[in-house]
Order: sequence, then C-alpha cells, then structure tokens
Amino acid sequence: MELQNMQDRSATTDDGVSGGASLPVAVGQSETRLGLPFQRPSNRRQDTTPWWRLFVQIRWGSILVVVPTLLLVVLVIQNIVFFHLNRPQDIVKELGALVATLPNSIPDHNCSNLACHWAALQTALAKLKAGQEALAELKAGQEAGQTALAELKAGQEAGQEAGQTALAELKAGQEAGQTVLAELKAGQTALAELKASHTAICSDLEASQSLLAKVWEEIRSNKGLLNETLKDLETDYKNMSQVIQRRKDGSVDFYRGWNDYRKGFGDLAGEHWLGLQNIHALTASGAYQLRIDFTIFNGSNYYALYDDFSVGRNSLDPEKDGYPLLVSGYSGNAGDNLASHSGMKFTTKDRDQDKASGGNCANDYKGAWWYNNCYDSNLNGMYKATDTCGNTNAVWHDLGGSYNTCLRFVEMRIRPRK
Repeated sequence: MELQNMQDRSATTDDGVSGGASLPVAVGQSETRLGLPFQRPSNRRQDTTPWWRLFVQIRWGSILVVVPTLLLVVLVIQNIVFFHLNRPQDIVKELGALVATLPNSIPDHNCSNLACHWAALQTALAKLKAGQEALAELKAGQEAGQTALAELKAGQEAGQEAGQTALAELKAGQEAGQTVLAELKAGQTALAELKASHTAICSDLEASQSLLAKVWEEIRSNKGLLNETLKDLETDYKNMSQVIQRRKDGSVDFYRGWNDYRKGFGDLAGEHWLGLQNIHALTASGAYQLRIDFTIFNGSNYYALYDDFSVGRNSLDPEKDGYPLLVSGYSGNAGDNLASHSGMKFTTKDRDQDKASGGNCANDYKGAWWYNNCYDSNLNGMYKATDTCGNTNAVWHDLGGSYNTCLRFVEMRIRPRK
C-alpha cells in the first residue's frame, strides 16, 4: 500500500498537477537493485528521468524490502522479549503461591512483581523463623510440663501415701479417743456413784460424829475406870503366853518334813506345832522367854525356864539360814537340856542341817529338832506315855531319875520378857 502511495505521488507533477508522466519503461539491460528488478535504459540519452527520481525509486524500493524485514525482526524480538518477560511472571506467580503456602502469611493479591513477592517472602520467612523458635520454646515448655507433671504425679502418690498414713493415725486416734471417751463416761458414772457414796458417807459421818461425841463424853466421865482397864490390859499382856508346841495324847503325827515344820500343823486347842515362820516372827526381837512344862508317866511335874529365847534372830533370810535357835538363862527343876542345842539349825527328815557326821538325826531318832550331834532333848520324837521309852521317843534326858523318861505331857510356851 505504501508503495502504491509512493507511485501515486510520483505521478504528480512538480506544479501539483495530477496525471504527470509515468516511470519510463525499461528498454535496455535489466538490473537488480536492493533485490528489486528494474530495466536500465539502453541509451542514457534516451533516459529523460531526472537523477533524483531515480534515487527516489531506489530508496522506496529499499524501504519496501527493509520494512518487512524489520517487521520480522521486531516480531522475533517481541517473541523473545515476551518469552523472557513471561518467565519472570511465572516466577512471580510461583513465588506468590509459595508465599501463600507459608504458615502465618497472608497472600497479598495486589502484588504483581518480583520485588513485592520477595518482600512478602522475607516477611513470611521471618514469621516462619519466629514460629519455629516459638515451636522450640513450646516443645521445651511441653517437656518441662511433662517433667513437672511426673513430679506432680510422684508428689500426688507421696501425698496420697502420707494421707493414708495420716488417715490411719487419725483412725487410731479416733479409736483411742472413743476409748478415752468410754473411760471418761465410766469415770463420770463412777464419780456420780462416788458423789452419792460421799453424800451417804457424810450422813453416816455426821451420825458417827454425834455418836463419837457421846462416847467421848462417856469416856471423860469414866476416865478413872479406863485408866484402870489399861493397866489391867498391860498386866495381862505381860503375863500373856503363846503355846508353840504341845504333846498330850499322840493324836498328831510329829514325824514330818520341812514344809510342815516351817508352816505349822495340828490343832491349837490340842496337839500342835506353831511353825518356824510364826515362832521367828514372834521372837526375832529377842525379848521373849521360854517355859517348858513336863508331866512324866507317874504324874510328876517339872519345868525349865529360859530368860532369853529366839528363833532366827538377826537373820536376813531365816529360811536359808535354817531358823537357828538361841537360848540362855536357864532356871527350873527339869535340868538344862536345851543349852547344848543353842546355835543349831532346825533339822527334819528331808532337810539335814545337824552336825552329826554319820547321818540325819531326824531320820535316826524319828523327830525334828535343833539337833547338834545329836541331842540332849528330843521333844518332837514319837509319843509314848507309859512304860519304858527309847531314844526315838519324845524325851528330856535325866528327867525323874531316868535317862529316857517317857513324857505323858509336854508344852512349850513363850511370853514377852518382863
């Protein structure tokens, strides 16, 4: 089209009149200029076209060739540029999509270039880093929380165990408290009973005080009679005697063991032995006298009196010491046949404490006594009232003119020394 315009303009004369002469027709050698064929006039003289028109023709022909080429180059460059421009756009799109997938990021739909998305990416990466740090802190806090939870669990278990122990102690304390409460209640009941008894006692005491006042008045009115009574009692006490041994009819067996002689046996109103324990309790102070009365088979009476008599005097353990005899101060008509036994321990058939080297005197002479080696008297020997007696009978040597005189009656009595 542009070439046609140029041809149209070339048909216009210099004076502006249209319909001027057209380009000359090639009549000579043809040539090619700028790729366009044209006819060179065979005779230059015949060529009446001015040089400038020829130049214009050549210029416009070159333009007709160059312009399409340039257009082609522009299209290629445009495609190349478009390709390279579209590639960053793809990158920007991908970068935007990447930013949109990052946590804690808000896609900016207004971003349309690489710089905008790069800044968003940096911001998102910073948030991601902060989130990772927060996640690490959260993980550490979770681990610390698990540790604290384990410690709390252990503490709960320990606390539960301590609580159970405390509960058991509380239960025991409650039981003890209930026991104490029951005892307190019983004590209150007893206190009430005691109070009632106290009231009764107070009433009885008042009555007793009244009676005592009356008795006191009677005592004061009978003071002289009371003094005389006290004197009589004192005299009776001094004259009072205690029978510690009696033989009169053979009704009681005296051939016994240690326990019987230690505790005593027989009938106090008849034949009996008071017992070593009792004799010791009465005479340990040493302020007692002993009197022995005898009646032989022909009816004659004799006696022996000892001013000082005791059994187990000053002995811390008289049982272990054998209840030793201490006697002195003889007087009487029977003869002193007990002095040789003073200081000896008591011997029975089952406890040999005598000084005889050949055997047990109690076994040999059928008795129990403070044997030495063996005796001058054997008042606990076998009873025989008449006829001739032997050395196994109850005898007091040389009594009534015979060495083994039979004893119809014998009695040992003690009393406080006057």
